[in-house]
Amino acid sequence: MTLKYASKWKLLVFAVFAAAKALQAVFIAYVFQEFINFAGNPKGSLLQLTIKAVVGIVLFACLALIYQIIQANIIKDVNLKIKEQATKYLLYSDNSDPKFDLSFMTNDLKQVESHRVEAELDIIFNGLQFIAAFAAAMLSSWALSLIFLVASLAPGLLQNVFGPKIEAASSAWEGENSKYTEAMTDTINFSAFARLYDAEYSIYSRMLHYSQRMETALAKMKKAEMVTTEVITSFAYVCSMIIPFSLGIYFVTQGQITLGTFMMISQLANNFINPIVGIFSSVNDIKTSNPIWEKFTAVADFTAKESAADRDEFKELSLDDASVQRGDRKLLNNLDLTVKNGEKVLLEAPSGWGKTTLLNVLVGRIKLADGHYEINGEDANGDWSKDHEYFSFVQQKPYILDDTIEYNISLGREVSREDLLAVCQKAGLTSLIEEKGLDYQVGKEGKNLSGGQGQRLEIARALLAKRPVLLADEATSALDPRLSKQIHQTILQNFPGTVIEVAHKISNEEIAMFDRVVNLAEK
Repeated sequence: MTLKYASKWKLLVFAVFAAAKALQAVFIAYVFQEFINFAGNPKGSLLQLTIKAVVGIVLFACLALIYQIIQANIIKDVNLKIKEQATKYLLYSDNSDPKFDLSFMTNDLKQVESHRVEAELDIIFNGLQFIAAFAAAMLSSWALSLIFLVASLAPGLLQNVFGPKIEAASSAWEGENSKYTEAMTDTINFSAFARLYDAEYSIYSRMLHYSQRMETALAKMKKAEMVTTEVITSFAYVCSMIIPFSLGIYFVTQGQITLGTFMMISQLANNFINPIVGIFSSVNDIKTSNPIWEKFTAVADFTAKESAADRDEFKELSLDDASVQRGDRKLLNNLDLTVKNGEKVLLEAPSGWGKTTLLNVLVGRIKLADGHYEINGEDANGDWSKDHEYFSFVQQKPYILDDTIEYNISLGREVSREDLLAVCQKAGLTSLIEEKGLDYQVGKEGKNLSGGQGQRLEIARALLAKRPVLLADEATSALDPRLSKQIHQTILQNFPGTVIEVAHKISNEEIAMFDRVVNLAEK
């Protein structure tokens, strides 16, 4: 239930105004009865009756407006809570869960909003509306009210027939929608290459294929919903109107109730039928979002763990007979490696050897299948929460946010301007900052920076973190020789701690800057 993420007092206020809004149907039925009775026996003032009706309707309109505002506020609160929890899981869990992709954070959560949060609030309102209408009808004629009630409950029998079909169609659509979003992302990212190789039509056809599959699945889901709603609605009208109307007219002709009472109960009976149909429709909406909601509930109780406040002084790390299993393939080849504090070590290996996997082992993101990994003589195998505190990272394509230089370096944490300018100087960003300023917007993926500036920005970020070990993953392979040399000079001369770089091709002049070179392919 999504409403557990809503404020309890807001839900209470919502229920109060929902109940007030639900009484509108009772008021209109009462006014309807008064007008009919006046027509049959014109006593009193028609003008006063009309004024009373208009004032009541205006009052209920005001209450309904407040109800809508509260409902919108609750929906906003719930959506924010769900997004907060999903984002927290993405950032703190270090779990590359494929369920939480771009499609989930955008399209799927919007489905939760429109098909679950709103539906649960509508169920509350429709339930209150039904109770108010039924109670008012019972006071007028309990026998006819019970007839309308029993008849209005009959459509619920059909819900069990159509419900599983809706869930199956919804699950199929959710899968196709996720594939469509991935294909759209691929198409956007690959558009320039498609034009380069004259492959526009092929990529266009691929995108259209996924679009058609997604739209077909969506149409099937909507068809299942519409068929269910229409069948249940039609059945509801037959059971809840035609049959009770026939019996009601019989009671009038037998003198058991007046025509005004019958018309009032008939009017109220719409609020037996409509709320119940509305509840069934809301239940269908909830069912369509079940596959998405199940994704979220898997991590709904996730709690972020605080990083270790202190870490031991780094002395050395070691791998002994280390291997990682990827399906039938074995990576790292029973690697033995020791790196001591302060060393500048270059690890060479060809593409596909598993260099990036090795770095992920070092930071604790990947656990060894065989062998041992220790930091300072203590087991560190797969211990992300502890291991990552020792490392900063510079990679081939820096992660750059569409924000300012300052934010990209500090990542929003509070740092002194003195420390910030100091790391910028060491990273070689002084001239850029003097020209553009720390509040310069770098653009999406750092498009307003050169490749070298982007690398230097990530180096400044690593220096500011003051971690004892800097890992570099093919950090200069995309740069020209001059920039590659400059970046290596910055890393190896300005970083005071340990440097471990993995690369498969750098110049001899750059290799000479390292204390030690390890050829991983020969191990």
